[in-house]
Amino acid sequence: MSPPPPFPHPDGYIPGQKPGVIVWYYVYLVFICLLFLCVVGVGAAFLSGLIPITAEDLDGLPPKALGGIYLGLGLVFLVPFVVAFFLPRRRWTWIYHLIMICIGMTGCTIVASIPLLIFWIKPEVKAYFNQDL
Repeated sequence: MSPPPPFPHPDGYIPGQKPGVIVWYYVYLVFICLLFLCVVGVGAAFLSGLIPITAEDLDGLPPKALGGIYLGLGLVFLVPFVVAFFLPRRRWTWIYHLIMICIGMTGCTIVASIPLLIFWIKPEVKAYFNQDL
């Protein structure tokens, strides 16, 4: 005898069913992580001297300083996006992921962040993360 089907949520969400936006959110996370890895790589290239650039090219800013800025900021922004892959499904993680989407709205990924945000705030996604509706 098979178990009865799960009781549907008032908004149409079936408990245990993953909303489609979750998959797109992980695609978004991978893209953002690759973007920040590129920033870290450029910073490392500046620091190691692989990119032949002089202080005159940077209006007096030493290339090593620019490399340190790129490397530092790339790592500062990369770490929270990598952490997002390993978070459990809890109320607070829905907010954490929402913040990660909003950070993406500050750059070239705004094209992906706006539709992702629209679908992220729907009740079925909140219910998937055990958020109060």
